Amino acid sequence: MSEEKSRICYLVINPNRFPQYVKILKKIVKKYSFFHVIESQDSNHFLESISEYYFSETPYILIWGGDGTAHAAINRLTELKIEHPDDHIKRSIGFLRGGSGNGIQDSYEVPFSIFKQLKTYINSMKNNYSIDVDLIKVDYDGKTDYTQLAGVGFDANILNLRDNDKYKTGRLKGIIKPGMWNYLTAVSKAVFSKLDKSENIYDVELYFGRYLFQGTRVNAQVNFDHLKKNCNPLIIEVGNRPYFAALFKICPHVVCNSGAMNLYIYHKMSRMTIIRNLRYFWTGQHNRINDRFAMKKKPVIENFEVKSSQISSKVPFNFHMDGDLKKVKKDVNGNYTVKFTILPGSITFLVPEAFFNKFHPPGVYPN
Repeated sequence: MSEEKSRICYLVINPNRFPQYVKILKKIVKKYSFFHVIESQDSNHFLESISEYYFSETPYILIWGGDGTAHAAINRLTELKIEHPDDHIKRSIGFLRGGSGNGIQDSYEVPFSIFKQLKTYINSMKNNYSIDVDLIKVDYDGKTDYTQLAGVGFDANILNLRDNDKYKTGRLKGIIKPGMWNYLTAVSKAVFSKLDKSENIYDVELYFGRYLFQGTRVNAQVNFDHLKKNCNPLIIEVGNRPYFAALFKICPHVVCNSGAMNLYIYHKMSRMTIIRNLRYFWTGQHNRINDRFAMKKKPVIENFEVKSSQISSKVPFNFHMDGDLKKVKKDVNGNYTVKFTILPGSITFLVPEAFFNKFHPPGVYPN
């Protein structure tokens, strides 16, 4: 067998993400002959590396980088799959913890240490622990992207503040500073801004789904084909994976392969209300919050499970996709709009054994 044939996994590294750990990672993988390691030189080279993997006979690819790096890889693979509809080769992508937040990695139960991550993924490759998961197609300003999490409001404001803190000199000039400290600084700035006073009205349209209320003692649902809401929220989050940033369970009820997305509306509330309930917000315990808010006749955190949705405003607005900040800049008939459509089973993720087993319980077989 040739050296090229013996390689079953591409490892593509974004070297700007925690370079000290990149050195450790490269040292570890030298022990294994089946890794083909590429250290990307810039964003274009990174995308070229994803394309090289796609056209190879290699079944697996691992990505080292943050949520933005993972987002770029997912989008390039999806674009290539669309461009080559007759190509039915099975490819699986996995994500190492190379970012500040690692929301994708948290959502798929990737371990924390580099050693455990590699051990886990090697085991998954040996046993083909792969799952077909859904993506969300995002259309805005004549562009199309693919994601598993998108948000408008407070979380996008945090990312905007974070992205403004860049290296001013040296080799990394112009690059956003990595690390949790930069992110937490942005969070504190956002929290102590006038977050309950800002006015940005959104029209939210939802199609083919249901409203879900999750309480501690009572659950409820209302089915609909089309629903329109007008709101001035703290956050609107659309997703089919639960975690954003540092273990913030922002979409706690989602399932990655359900064929639907969830849209959550976090209504405006005072700073003190956020602080009092921060533990429950962060851990996704909406039932604890909703019980309390319902008794006080306050707006609850609303959860809608839908096939498609759209968010519109009369003014341009920021939003994020997998932690990658974007802005809706072009209006159509005076409205700035971003549309979301679920794409069931559109990409295959390489996942840890424990995660895989949750989707393959003994004696339960898919149709």
